[in-house]
Amino acid sequence: MNTTATAQSGLQDAASPREPRRGRLRRVGGALVRPIKRSAWEAQQMLRYGVPRTVLWYGSGFGDHLLCTAVFHELRKRGHRGLWMASGFEELFRGNPDIDAVVPIDWRYQELAKRVGGRSVMPVYADIDPENENNEIPTRHIIALMCEKLDIQGEVELRPYLHLTDDEKKAGRLVDNQVAIQSSILAARLPILNKEWDPARFAAVVQALKGEFNFVQVGSPRDPLLPGVIDMRGKSSVRQTAAILGQSRAFVGLVGFVMHLARAVDCRAAIVFGGREAPWQSGYTCNENLHEAVECAPCWQWSRCDHDRVCMKNITVDRVVEAVRKTASRHGQPLEVESITL
Repeated sequence: MNTTATAQSGLQDAASPREPRRGRLRRVGGALVRPIKRSAWEAQQMLRYGVPRTVLWYGSGFGDHLLCTAVFHELRKRGHRGLWMASGFEELFRGNPDIDAVVPIDWRYQELAKRVGGRSVMPVYADIDPENENNEIPTRHIIALMCEKLDIQGEVELRPYLHLTDDEKKAGRLVDNQVAIQSSILAARLPILNKEWDPARFAAVVQALKGEFNFVQVGSPRDPLLPGVIDMRGKSSVRQTAAILGQSRAFVGLVGFVMHLARAVDCRAAIVFGGREAPWQSGYTCNENLHEAVECAPCWQWSRCDHDRVCMKNITVDRVVEAVRKTASRHGQPLEVESITL
C-alpha cells in the first residue's frame, strides 16, 4: 500500500468539500435574495405603472413599433386596460391614450406580465427568412395580422396613430404649400433595395412640380439630397418629422416608416410601391399607391431580384407627378379609413 499516495488522497478529500460548501452557500444565498429583489422590482414597476395585462414588444424597426399603436387602439376600444409597450422609441407613443405605459425593452417586463396573469406578445406579421433574404408573404393587411396575434375579433381599422400637441403641430409648418418628400429608405435598420425607386427620379419629380409646391425633404442625413428642397434630413426628431408631415399637403416617398408615420398623423401620400409588396398588404386606401402587379409580385424579397426590378422601372416620373398633384388636391378632406373584420 502506498501510504504517501493515501495520505495525499486523504488531504485532497479533506480539503475538497470546502470550495463546494462555499459555492453552495453562495447559491443558497442567491436563491433567497433573487426572489426578494425581483419582487421588490416588480412592486416598484406596478406602483409606477399599474398592473400589466398586455405587454407588446417588437424588433428594432421604428415602423413595426409604430404599427403596434393600431393594435393598442383596437384593444382599448374593446375595454382592455393595463396596456404596456416595451420599446426604445418612447416618442412614438407619447400622449397616446390607448397605452398605459411605455417601458424599456427588458425581459423582466414580459415575465412580470405572465406572473400576474397577463400576456406578453410580439405581434409578428411576416416571419423573416435571413438565409433567402425575404419575408413570409402576408395573406392580408399586416395590421390585421398583428391584431390576430392578440386574438382580436370583429372590425379593426387599418391605420396607426401618433398624437402631437398643438405646439408641435404648429412647428411643423415650415413654408406655404409644403409637400414632404423622402428620396430613399436605404438608411433603415433593415435596408431593402427592392423598395428603392431611384433618387434621381425623385429629383425629377421635384423639378416638375417646383412651381406648384415647396418641397421639404425628410429622412436620414444619409439619404441622397434632392435639389431645390428645404433640407430637414437628420435635422428633425421623429415627432418633428411627424409634425412636418401633418402640416404638408402630401407626402411622396416609398414603403417604409415615413409612409406609416404620415398615415399616423393624417397626411395623405403618394407612395411608390413597385411590386415588392402590394398596397392591400401594407398600404392605406387614402393614399395614391403606385403599384405594378407584375407576374412575380408581390415577392417580399429584400434585395435579390431575378427580373431587373421591372416593377419599379415601369413606374414613370410622370405617373408620380400626377399622383402628387392628385393627392395634394385632396388636402383638408377627411382621410378614408379601411376596415377589416377578423
